[in-house]
Amino acid sequence: MELQGTINHIALTVSDLDGALKLFGPLLEALGYTVTKPFPYNETRLCVNVNMNNGIAINIWEAKQQHPFEVYEPGLHHLALNAGSRQQVDEIHTLVKGLGATILDGPAEFPFADTGYYAVYFLGPDNLKFEVVYMPELDLAVQQKEKNV
Repeated sequence: MELQGTINHIALTVSDLDGALKLFGPLLEALGYTVTKPFPYNETRLCVNVNMNNGIAINIWEAKQQHPFEVYEPGLHHLALNAGSRQQVDEIHTLVKGLGATILDGPAEFPFADTGYYAVYFLGPDNLKFEVVYMPELDLAVQQKEKNV
């Protein structure tokens, strides 16, 4: 796997780290991440969660100051994570709904790719918007690349 140009990590900030991990822990584990316990750093706390299959980390920080997150303000709009199948998107939908997330849309097919784009959108802690998506074309490209290695 070539790492050049890929995402190393994404850092999200939440108002209540322990509360947020009630959703993020099971969600990230279901998507292949190793979830760590929060630890202190720089006058706050964080949790570093790495997916060793792709080298990407999603770090969750506890905010030093409270202010609301707005999806359509400058900054992060939403975080989209790949699923390994349509079935996994459905499983994530069931998981996050059971953990209290607000489902915004899906799971359903969306018109963002000609070869398929099956996704679920939901709000997590602090109304941060998330998407879990399965794109068969990406899955096929990865499989073909692995065959050629």
